[in-house]
Amino acid sequence: MSALKDFRAAIFDLDGTLLDSMYVWRHVDELFFAERGLTLSPDYAQAIAGMSYRESALYTKKRYGLAEPWEEIVDIWTRMAEREYRENVRLKPGAEAYLRALKARGVRLAVATAMPPGLFKPCLKHRGIEDLFEIALSVEDAGGRGKLSGKVFLMAAEKLGVVPADCVVFEDVYEGVAGARRAGMRAVLVYDEASAHRHGDAAALAERVIHSFEELLEEE
Repeated sequence: MSALKDFRAAIFDLDGTLLDSMYVWRHVDELFFAERGLTLSPDYAQAIAGMSYRESALYTKKRYGLAEPWEEIVDIWTRMAEREYRENVRLKPGAEAYLRALKARGVRLAVATAMPPGLFKPCLKHRGIEDLFEIALSVEDAGGRGKLSGKVFLMAAEKLGVVPADCVVFEDVYEGVAGARRAGMRAVLVYDEASAHRHGDAAALAERVIHSFEELLEEE
């Protein structure tokens, strides 16, 4: 397998990619549904993978007939998750070292996530990596469209001043990998157990599949 080189910018997803955080959303889902006396459907997490907060809330509201406005649903999810992200969520093995290695060789770094800034910024600051990124975008900055559209990746490239072909996107879900390819970028699939249900589809689109950033560190 050839080394992952020759790119000017790297765009990183957070949940399940840089952050070992997917357990947070399982916990939030369980609490949210339990408080409403609803059963959490087995396919729910798969159904909303790669969606923006707005898209996920609208989907949840419609599917389960919820009375709350979608904005209130998002606020509830955010409050449930805030403390865990700020204090307890950790980086995946090798993630920080790989980010610093890229930075050292002049690669421009950006975040493109479905998380709202109120969640991801305190987390990145607490882990000491906030300053490594020149740009940090949520899909809400792209009009609330999910990763599959590719719009948030194109916005990141534009703000970094690089063309899509010079960007590599690191993602853990099919929708993110597919959106990166739609945007004309290369993609690396970072394996995460929570998104394993579409691993094969995502792997077919990705240039590389890794189980740990330590694999890439060996090539630096």
